Amino acid sequence: MVSPDLGVRVGTIVADGKAEIGVQQIGELLPIKGIDYIGPLPNELQTVIIYGMGRSANAKEWPAAEALVKFLTAPQVAPILKKIGLDPA
Repeated sequence: MVSPDLGVRVGTIVADGKAEIGVQQIGELLPIKGIDYIGPLPNELQTVIIYGMGRSANAKEWPAAEALVKFLTAPQVAPILKKIGLDPA
C-alpha cells in the first residue's frame, strides 16, 4: 500500500504506475490525466462530506453572499456540480 505525501493526489500515484488502484474523493480523481475513474465506493463504505456556507455577521456584501448561495443551490447548477465530482443535495 502506498500513501501519498501531503499535497500529492492519489490519482497521480496511479497515473505514474506506482499503484494499480487508488481511492480518493471523486473531484480529486476526475482531473488527473492518465487514469480511468471507474466509480464510487459502495454506499456502505462512503463517508459523505457536507459543505456549508457562512458569512460574517458584519459582512459588507450580504446581497452578494446570498446570491452566491442561491446560485450554487439552483437546480440548473446541479449538472455542473456533478461534473466536478460533487453530489448536490
